[in-house]
Amino acid sequence: MKRLIAMSLVAMTTLFASNYQQKPIEKYVISMPKQALSRMEIKDLMHMREEEKLARDVYITLYSKWHLPVFKNISKSESWHMHMIKLLLNKYNLPDPVEKIGDKVGVFENRKLQNLYYKLVAMGEKSPVAALKVGALIEDLDIYDLNRAIRDTDNKDIKFVYSALRHGSENHMRAFVRLLRSYGSDYTPKYISKSYFDNILSSKGKAFGFNNALSEIYGKVVKVYQLPGLRKGVTWWMMDVETKNKTIRVAIAPTWILPEVAVRAGDIVEIEGYQGMYSFIVCKLEDKTSGFEYISRSKRCAK
Repeated sequence: MKRLIAMSLVAMTTLFASNYQQKPIEKYVISMPKQALSRMEIKDLMHMREEEKLARDVYITLYSKWHLPVFKNISKSESWHMHMIKLLLNKYNLPDPVEKIGDKVGVFENRKLQNLYYKLVAMGEKSPVAALKVGALIEDLDIYDLNRAIRDTDNKDIKFVYSALRHGSENHMRAFVRLLRSYGSDYTPKYISKSYFDNILSSKGKAFGFNNALSEIYGKVVKVYQLPGLRKGVTWWMMDVETKNKTIRVAIAPTWILPEVAVRAGDIVEIEGYQGMYSFIVCKLEDKTSGFEYISRSKRCAK
């Protein structure tokens, strides 16, 4: 039976670690300038790689025990968190502690995290409510450590990734506490402050990296092309627009919404939209040269 469970956990790990749908984010992180790393920054990258693994492994194990969908869903997210830290390790040619020992569920190079894994699993196997409290505790610790790591780095790419992971952990915290309360229980933070915790719970989860404030761009189109979007199978019309100060990458619309765009290199365009994670997102596009117009129906474009 133990062997069967171990095999199923390995299979789940392989499944959750595959098919990332965040390639534009990866490209954005890779494209950011490399900066010199301090010893603390290197130490934090190594630690966060395994701490995200701790979260994933505990959730996979507790899902096999209680079959609560929240553990399966969030373990997939933790696999992506691990992947993004791995991206930074590769970018800076740093050794990977997970690869060093083999990516096996419940196995860590960091002895403190190894012991913490055993402790958290033992706590979570007592009852479904105890398991959900373990989930909240892990996110509590993760947010605390990410905040500290963000303070201790001045590298823009590392700050960006840590901030994205923190945003995800805050969403996970809301999910675990919401379920705990549905069971008639609750969670008291052990690492972050009570005011920070309350603020997380009172905030609505939003996609990371977007600024809904609308702004305008006026300039000349350099080129028009297509790129894969964040969602699998979705392709976007893109264009590079040369403004007075710089060239800006602009996302016009998915090709399934807008099969053709009457915009060409050299056209003068006026755009209203907002800054997304990877590009400027169009809400309203007016091509002053061809007369082509497009207005997005996205809720994000509503003023």
